[in-house]
Amino acid sequence: MATATRTRRRPRTPEAELADLRSQVMDLSTDFGDLVTRAKNGGAALAEAELAQLQTRILELGSNLKDHGREAIDRIEETVQEHPTGSLLAAFAAGALLTVLLKR
Repeated sequence: MATATRTRRRPRTPEAELADLRSQVMDLSTDFGDLVTRAKNGGAALAEAELAQLQTRILELGSNLKDHGREAIDRIEETVQEHPTGSLLAAFAAGALLTVLLKR
């Protein structure tokens, strides 16, 4: 029976992924502003074409977000499998801290 081998990519930090996503959202925001400006200036056909491109980029961004989420879950699952005791202790500590903070 053949087993699938996982290729390990160098994990990106959550901060780096968040910065990348923020940059993409800012680009989309700028493009949307440009689209609205062109539509106001009478370029309805051009605006419709650009709107279609913008919709495609938004769908791609959503797909990227979904993929990043799945990768993060996979990394967490892998960490839990490799270090079950440490993961259990970390979860307990996080729960205890959250309980203390919520009681205030």
